[in-house]
Amino acid sequence: MRHLDLLLMRHPHLRKIDYQRLVQTTKEDPAQHWEAFVEACAPIVHTIALRLVAHAPDVRSRAELATREVFETLRANDYQIIQDYVGYGKFPSLLARLTQLSPAVAEVRAPHERDLDRPLDDPDRPIEVLDPRYSELLAKEGEAFLHAMEQALGLLHRMDRLMLSLRYDQELTLAEVDQILRLGSAQRVDSLLNRLVAKLQPLRALADAWDLSDEQGQALTRVVIHKVFDRGNMATHDEAAVAPATQGR
Repeated sequence: MRHLDLLLMRHPHLRKIDYQRLVQTTKEDPAQHWEAFVEACAPIVHTIALRLVAHAPDVRSRAELATREVFETLRANDYQIIQDYVGYGKFPSLLARLTQLSPAVAEVRAPHERDLDRPLDDPDRPIEVLDPRYSELLAKEGEAFLHAMEQALGLLHRMDRLMLSLRYDQELTLAEVDQILRLGSAQRVDSLLNRLVAKLQPLRALADAWDLSDEQGQALTRVVIHKVFDRGNMATHDEAAVAPATQGR
């Protein structure tokens, strides 16, 4: 999330904040530290929201609404999400995920992005619909396959998981992913995604066994990633993960 790194570095106030310490302090007494927490995190959430709803007619008002919704979610059930938070350096990814799931963002993207029976329109690289015969075969793989995919995804760096989520779960175009992650071009995003997908051995095994074309391989990836992320497990095993594909590539 290079745009967030730049935001934190360039903002005269935000660059002075130790976010890891802030989150841990907020966990100890959320009510007392809530105002400082919101002040520090709101610019991050708002930046993500602006990019996710960039094509909506009411960009600014919708981004502001999404920002409010994220903090309402964080405050709900006696700050349960904050209290349950574990890990070092993962909080920006959690904020990004909550922003993606906020109703204000979902309403804009849901009409065309959540329908897996329709192709994903992308001028750089569209994704076609998975052939029904492969959908039937995928259904037969069952819970064991999805669990294996969760394990494979868990070995990736959290930044790489975020990129996969943006493309295949939230179904952004390559250009939109580049706008958020600032990777240089849609073509570079496509190249990095191909490298990441190649690391997902359960998925590659199916594609090879079924002798899928590149187009149907992308369609399968879209369906499988959506299914896995839709299960809600965003945990990562950072101690076992390699450096993110977005670094030094």
